[in-house]
Amino acid sequence: MHVHPSPRRAAVALVAGGLALAASCAFAQPASTEWPARPIRIIVAQAPGGPPDRIARFVAEPLARALKVPVTIENRPGASGIIGAEAAMRAAPDGHTLLIATLSTHVLVPATTGQAPFDAVRDFAPVINLHRSVKVLWVPSTLPPRSLAEFVAHARAQPGVLNFATGGAGSSNHVDFELFRQATGVDLVHVPYNGPAAGIAAVAGGEAQAMIVSVTTGAGPLQAGRVRALVVFAGRRSTLLPEVPTAAQAGLGDLDLSAWIGLVAPANTPVEIVERLNGELQRILREPASLAWADAQGLEIVGGSRADFAATIENDRRRWARVIGEMGIGRR
Repeated sequence: MHVHPSPRRAAVALVAGGLALAASCAFAQPASTEWPARPIRIIVAQAPGGPPDRIARFVAEPLARALKVPVTIENRPGASGIIGAEAAMRAAPDGHTLLIATLSTHVLVPATTGQAPFDAVRDFAPVINLHRSVKVLWVPSTLPPRSLAEFVAHARAQPGVLNFATGGAGSSNHVDFELFRQATGVDLVHVPYNGPAAGIAAVAGGEAQAMIVSVTTGAGPLQAGRVRALVVFAGRRSTLLPEVPTAAQAGLGDLDLSAWIGLVAPANTPVEIVERLNGELQRILREPASLAWADAQGLEIVGGSRADFAATIENDRRRWARVIGEMGIGRR
């Protein structure tokens, strides 16, 4: 005897069959693994205007074209870069949040403060070392000295009277000036500000009498005639400041204070995503427009592999931990 199924049983069988088919299709086509699946966010742990911010904004546009999703910049300044770096560390490791890492955020601040809530090696995946920033000694244009020798004599004549500005305690601006003080024997008072832009503004206004910061950061006040460049801390003169001598030419030997600026992702970001980002950014850095832009900003292009950048970070952590320990900067 042939028994016809009831309408209810037929409906249940149809639904069950549909669910099984949907499940098999889902396993066969894992569309959810596509990357990028949404806009990518690049966190900058500094205020707008400085080299990290400018670099992030410059690479964002060609990277967005290459990946076919928007790439947005989120400035999270404060605590010498700790706030932004911590936000990136806590983001999901899915390739949709990246961080502009600097020598300051990943090496100097953790070494000098001992309070960073992250580990530069354990908590981040290096993507690529993008640029090297060239540093300059800036003074107010109203300050009498017009050369490095005159500035050193001016400061030595009144120890503990002049101020030097930084972008925060433990920042690269801070460590750089401590090395400068050691090399020249000058005695200036440290005044930390909330980021390099605020520090150079204090110099431009005469509130502070010196700062060591990038060509990029000092360019605006220089064009406005409010600051003067006395020395470039690099192996060669800057094309933007051709009349300003290098440290060696000014009698300071090989005091090279250039600092790297790169891109990292939260730890455990899939290797294939990090490799894809590295490859796209390598291509972007080799474009003629990138070379011209870097030259105009007073930056040097670095590039290289993920492993190259990881080695740079690890080597600098060891080097600067020793230097900072010897100088006792973190205890000032």
